[in-house]
Amino acid sequence: MTFEIAFVLGLTLAALVLFAMDRLRLDQVAMSVPVVLLLSGILTPAEAVSGLSSRATVTVGSMLVLGLGLRKTGLVSAIGAWARTAPLGGKYSRMLVLCLVCALLSPFLMTTAVVMVFLPVFVALADQAEEPASRYLMPLSFVSILGGTVTLMGTSTNLVVHGEAMRRGFDELHMFSITPLGLICLAVGLVYLFTAGRVLLPRRVRAPDLSSKYDIRRFVTELHVPEDSPANGRSLAELKWGERYGVTVLDIERGEQEITAPHGDRHIRPGDVLYVQGSAERLLELARRQRLETPRERKEQGLDLAGGSGRLVEVLVAPGSSLVSRTLRDLNFAQRYDAAVLAIQHHGVTVTERLAEVSFRVGDLLLVHGTPNALARLVEDPGFVPVGEVKTQTGRRPRAGVAAAIMVGVVLSASLGLLDIMTAALSGVGLMVFTRCVRVEEIYAEMEWMVLFVLAGLIPLGVALETTGAAELLARGVVAATAPLGASGLVAAFYLVTVLMTAIVSNAATAVMLTPVAILAATQAGVNPYALLIAVMFGASASFVTPFGYQTNVMIYGPGGYRFSDFVKVGGLLNLVLLITASLLIPIFWPS
Repeated sequence: MTFEIAFVLGLTLAALVLFAMDRLRLDQVAMSVPVVLLLSGILTPAEAVSGLSSRATVTVGSMLVLGLGLRKTGLVSAIGAWARTAPLGGKYSRMLVLCLVCALLSPFLMTTAVVMVFLPVFVALADQAEEPASRYLMPLSFVSILGGTVTLMGTSTNLVVHGEAMRRGFDELHMFSITPLGLICLAVGLVYLFTAGRVLLPRRVRAPDLSSKYDIRRFVTELHVPEDSPANGRSLAELKWGERYGVTVLDIERGEQEITAPHGDRHIRPGDVLYVQGSAERLLELARRQRLETPRERKEQGLDLAGGSGRLVEVLVAPGSSLVSRTLRDLNFAQRYDAAVLAIQHHGVTVTERLAEVSFRVGDLLLVHGTPNALARLVEDPGFVPVGEVKTQTGRRPRAGVAAAIMVGVVLSASLGLLDIMTAALSGVGLMVFTRCVRVEEIYAEMEWMVLFVLAGLIPLGVALETTGAAELLARGVVAATAPLGASGLVAAFYLVTVLMTAIVSNAATAVMLTPVAILAATQAGVNPYALLIAVMFGASASFVTPFGYQTNVMIYGPGGYRFSDFVKVGGLLNLVLLITASLLIPIFWPS
């Protein structure tokens, strides 16, 4: 083993460990990799930046823009609105039909977009059936993932493997090359989820209301403002109670007037009744320092968080949200949305103190209090997904048909061989922009840039694995270990290794690292290279065993009230069934 091979393998291992520890941002680690390889002299400057111009990066970015165009014109949300009210039969048949709708959309939209739209639909479906959301959301995520394996454009993983394979001269895969296997895996997954999987799905009983779920009432106190309070005549922005005491003013009663989620420029007056949320210790400190009084006789009802002019809504931090890796203070949340965050739930843990200092991640749940109009504006932001139903004003979307026609044109031109997938997708982006289905500033603001930066950072690592001989060394080891098992054994080995890696790191990162190894292993073993490429492609998407390996699993984790063990139990068996299915069928579809 040469020094260069040892260095690249060590760097790969270090990146995997950092990904698994989740202490640093995924894109931060990924973008550091080509810099290290460049400084070490292993990669040339052109090779170090090759990820930025890679077909995979460009195609994935184009598909993200196309999906954004379909969302901005209202086409996807219109399908979600139809799903809420369509007469689809009983609760089980309704769930099956909606799963099939998600499976139909996922091959042509990014999976995360499908789950963002249908998450509140499935929560409402669970409420109608008087069952916990945990019985409905896992099937939503798993079916959407499986649907994405039906076409090459269905997931970023498919596009990454396809792009990296084309860069190495393997260009025989087309739009629907993987469709037969994808449909079989989808059918197997559906049968499992509605039989054995449904038995294994947990029943996480939901709290009767949101304030009970987050135990908010225990942290809300009514305070009166006397004449001698130092707060009189000063605005909430001047007082900075959130920064100084870690509390939030939810509501002000001023005579007959109720001021819900008051702005920072709202001034305190003598006689005001403030409803303040925070820990008991902090509230007592606030009352003592500001000489605020608690009423001698508390009102029987106190603040009705979900009544009067105020409402409660639970929203999910979605991929691409402006809150990801930022705090409420960074975003100036209260002033921007005229609403107050009362609690945060991260991986099932509820946080009610020092909310302004919490750094957010995809999948976090926010309990937000505000007026109906303010909450409607909040959920119109694509970075937040309402878990429950929030009434919004739905205006006319005259370009929805144009966006649909563009997407159909992209699919047809790529599937008929008129254009390759990258060219078709780029052409679709141009049409989306010039027909104003999506604006350039919306692309800058709302695209999932992290996906592109991860690819741009890790594709040079794949180059280094190949050019130094590290990939060949790994391939030789896998081939030697699986030699007695034949082609099916080699396919199973790559599928299994891919599944295990994607449970720890992102699926795109897994695909980038394993694609060159798979090609070299196929060459050494005399196996059809496409068989191992498909094994990597399907294995990287089969992220069912942990809640953190795939963004859609992260998104349903909080709303479903799941535990890590739920994914291991339900998703683990599904992974085993799909492993057997893929190992048997891939050598048949792509024989040696």
